[in-house]
Amino acid sequence: MMRLLATPDPFLGSEVPLTETPEVSLLDQKTRRVVVDHLPVHSEGEAGVFGIAEYEFPRGGSFLLHLVIHADDGESLAEDFPITVQANVAGFFRFWVNLAVAILILGLTAMQLWKVRVRGGELAQMVRPAAVGLVLLVVVVLAMDRVVLGWVLDLRKPPAVAPAEETVTTNEDGSYTIPATIQKELGLKLVDAKEMLLGQTVTAYGIVESRPDLTAIVQAPLWGRLEWAEKPLAVGDRVKKGQQLVQVVLELNALERGLMEQKDVDLKGAKKRAEDRRNAARFEYDRIQALRANNPVYEADEAWAKQLFDQATADYDEIVKQDTSYQAVMKWRDPRRTPVASPMDGVLTTVDFVPGELNVTDEYRNLFTIVDLNAVWVRAQVVLADVTKLKDGDSVRVYPATSGSKPVLGRIRWIGDTIDPANRTAPVLVDVANEGHVFALGSFARLEFVQPRTVLAVPEEAVVDEGTSRWVYVARQEGTFAPVKVEMGLKQGGWWQVTAGLVDGDQVIAKGAALLGSMPHLEEAMLELAPSASVPEASTYMHEGPTPQQH
Repeated sequence: MMRLLATPDPFLGSEVPLTETPEVSLLDQKTRRVVVDHLPVHSEGEAGVFGIAEYEFPRGGSFLLHLVIHADDGESLAEDFPITVQANVAGFFRFWVNLAVAILILGLTAMQLWKVRVRGGELAQMVRPAAVGLVLLVVVVLAMDRVVLGWVLDLRKPPAVAPAEETVTTNEDGSYTIPATIQKELGLKLVDAKEMLLGQTVTAYGIVESRPDLTAIVQAPLWGRLEWAEKPLAVGDRVKKGQQLVQVVLELNALERGLMEQKDVDLKGAKKRAEDRRNAARFEYDRIQALRANNPVYEADEAWAKQLFDQATADYDEIVKQDTSYQAVMKWRDPRRTPVASPMDGVLTTVDFVPGELNVTDEYRNLFTIVDLNAVWVRAQVVLADVTKLKDGDSVRVYPATSGSKPVLGRIRWIGDTIDPANRTAPVLVDVANEGHVFALGSFARLEFVQPRTVLAVPEEAVVDEGTSRWVYVARQEGTFAPVKVEMGLKQGGWWQVTAGLVDGDQVIAKGAALLGSMPHLEEAMLELAPSASVPEASTYMHEGPTPQQH
């Protein structure tokens, strides 16, 4: 196991062996259930090489070795390596052969004892056959297990084949010729250089503003005294659409109130006189009706009395109607209360009056400013060289002023066409959803405009960075890899743009490239690899330093 350094060491190169012993557990490959919590791992004596010795697996099958490596900075790296545990065929063969021999001897001994018993033999006569059978059982089983079965199993072993001596060759042009077996031992992995979309990031800073379509200014509709409709409100309070905020109270002065009261007295006097006339007409009409019932001569008088009664009743009803209307007017005007309601859901950002204050003019005046903070604008100034790369509708990552906050996705709403002559910048307006109200009005925000473009790129691990120069190892022919100097551009998502040195389709070494770059004489290093300490098929790397943030 090797540790891949973020910055190559001038003496050790880009990789150093891992010295901390990893924690290893055994998992079932299908269910990922823990079979063994802890396996006895020890160092093999060589830095970065670890082994598990004298351990018997509980059963055969497919498993995962779950390795947990703890870094010095407190972070941990976990990797799973698949393994297959085969059943011990030789052990099963020994067991069943020994069991069959033991059953045979015990069966023969039992037959001898049965014959003695049938002939009427006593217990003393059965001791000798039993002892002979027991001795034969021990001797035969030991002989079979220690000698015969070992010889038979040795005959079934395939003849040992001497491994072919394969080495890494350094060619005159500086390239390496690496056999396939050694490539597998080193864990080399080839990747094609290919064209892909990488984003170029433009960073700017802006100020959070309210959206005009989500802002409302509440005004007083007429003059009068201002009072809270319900509870007092302050900046920052949330209000609902239709909620009554204040009341405009209109009270009459003494002169107006006196005139209204005098008119009320006049109406009540007229109502009393009309009621008296109606009652008198009613009395007269009833009297004439009684006379008419006894003498038809009063028929004309009855008609005249009814006409007077109907006229008196109509006059009374009209005065009652006027009095009722006037009472309603007095109740409405003294005092007159006009409620002012919120036109939308939102948060109060300004309160522009003092409760009890008298609005002495009939002009409209501002009472509140209400803003819906669920969506805001961020107005930024972007330099002219970068603003030409932007267009309406582009996605933007917007970071709140609070440190550690996650970015919020926004979109460009408008790009100004007027350039600031002093700073050579243009205004850009970005629409941002403000869930959780993480963007406060007037606060600063950082904006990242990502501009993807198609470039030739290789994995970052394929590049050997020596500080002043960068190299990749390109596959020229079967097993031959040549170092090629390259020029690099931007990084993103584990890929690195290649601006010069490669073409689309070139195969480069990705995993293991740093190993070649840190070993000037690779063939000498391979000679030090003992057959019993072969390099694992898949190496584990731990990066030092923080992982680059993806843009």
